[in-house]
Amino acid sequence: MNRSEILAAVREELAVAAPDVPADADAAAHFGHDLGVDSLAVLEFVARLEYRYGIAVPDDAWPGLTSVDAVVDHLEQHLVAAS
Repeated sequence: MNRSEILAAVREELAVAAPDVPADADAAAHFGHDLGVDSLAVLEFVARLEYRYGIAVPDDAWPGLTSVDAVVDHLEQHLVAAS
């Protein structure tokens, strides 16, 4: 799976968990500060990705998952390591 496929999946799951976020939002924008996504929506969003990819995001990784880019980076590293 390449980065653009992961990015598309991340944006798809974000649209479900936080429908007010524009589809073309800057991937570097902070979920809370820039996009107004509350912590419950972030929790749902990451849980959806965990289910989709059959992974578990470790507790120590959560604080770093603050933007679409950060989530894609995390998934990219985890999915490559698993293959």
